[in-house]
Amino acid sequence: MQKKWPGRAGCLLCALWLLSLCRLWAPVGAAAPEQPVVEAVQVQVQAGDNLPEPVRRRMEKSVSAIAEQLLEGRALAEVSLSRSRYEDIILQVFDKVLVGYTVEAVSVEPREDSGTAGVQVFLVPWRDTIRQVQVDVAVEGMTPVAEKLLRQDTAGMEKVFAESLQGLPVAAADWTHGLLKKQVAAFLQDRAPEFKADFDVQVAGDTRVKVVLYPLLPVVRTVDLSMRSDTVLNAGLLTKRQMMQAAVDGLIGLPVHFVERHRQELEAYLSEVMNQDEDCRRWSVATRVALTPGEQLKVMSRSDSDIYRVRLEGWADVGNSWGNQHDTSLKARLHLGRMLSGRSEVFSQLDFFPQSVRWDWDVGYRYILPSGTALGLRYDLRDDYVKVDFVQPVSSKWLLRYEYRGIDHHNEYGIRYKLHDFLSLEYAVDEHNSWLRFIGYF
Repeated sequence: MQKKWPGRAGCLLCALWLLSLCRLWAPVGAAAPEQPVVEAVQVQVQAGDNLPEPVRRRMEKSVSAIAEQLLEGRALAEVSLSRSRYEDIILQVFDKVLVGYTVEAVSVEPREDSGTAGVQVFLVPWRDTIRQVQVDVAVEGMTPVAEKLLRQDTAGMEKVFAESLQGLPVAAADWTHGLLKKQVAAFLQDRAPEFKADFDVQVAGDTRVKVVLYPLLPVVRTVDLSMRSDTVLNAGLLTKRQMMQAAVDGLIGLPVHFVERHRQELEAYLSEVMNQDEDCRRWSVATRVALTPGEQLKVMSRSDSDIYRVRLEGWADVGNSWGNQHDTSLKARLHLGRMLSGRSEVFSQLDFFPQSVRWDWDVGYRYILPSGTALGLRYDLRDDYVKVDFVQPVSSKWLLRYEYRGIDHHNEYGIRYKLHDFLSLEYAVDEHNSWLRFIGYF
């Protein structure tokens, strides 16, 4: 679209300069102090149905600039006597800067009761007008889910262009260029402040507008993905990491504040990526994703099952000098459980001691009280005796543990601290001594 407005703006400025010179050379008595004078100008521009409201407001500002320079400070009586001359001046000046319309008439009405002068301008539009406006919004370099969110934010943008262009004479479309830039910027500031827009208007009877949306800085540059589980094997999640990584990499390049504003929708989308996986559905694994927006976007994905409990742990005791520690200081524990309800579980537990190449196999039942306390009863199938355990979480990091073995009436106490999702440190005590235990989660 050609930008003719700056040239017409120059004509308007020149006209206002000439009008100011005319005021300087006007007779001193033209506006006697004791007489009421024009203190303000009220302008109204009319052109039937062929004058969009934003264009009307801009034209009224232009006419106000002319009329204020010409009329403000002049005696109302003098304006009333010379109104035809003032009307003609306004008509001639405004008509010279106007394209797409012809100024048919100008009416100046002095109002002594309010000290104002009303100016009405009547326009006749040229024949060719914009009948229809079609807007195409392009979003480049975004994943479908992010593009969908942005298009929801910017729904209704076509109305911004239609309100300023539809019904306007084709030749007058240049009047809207500056208006459209301000209106589109205001629309995005309200609906999608993380983006800016460039647009091109192809003016015709059926006008086409092409809009391209661009992100504003700061944007997401890197993604830090963490995948965890408390009820299924963390190692098993590694087989799903590539799928999840591809999904989160699609957020790179998005504005940080856009991710923050749509955090819940994006978290739901990433959760659904895992929830729709066939293996996750088979094992009734539900995933919850938490985002921490920033130029380095942090993504924490936690996948847990309400039905199954599958855990693999590695135990290493340091400092326990009693008994057969040369055979049992290292242990791998596999836990396979099935939840009967939200609080009760039946399970099988297999312990393997690599130093002595020995297996222990337990079956058991565990019940979790409303307070979070877990009470467990296990039966050792290899040596034919009962074990009892008690676990009391103190916080998200700390827990207390007690275990009783019936075969040797052994009591063991422990206080455990969670160093990381993959590692805990426990201080253990029994009737013989105390030691440190490292527990790794796989």
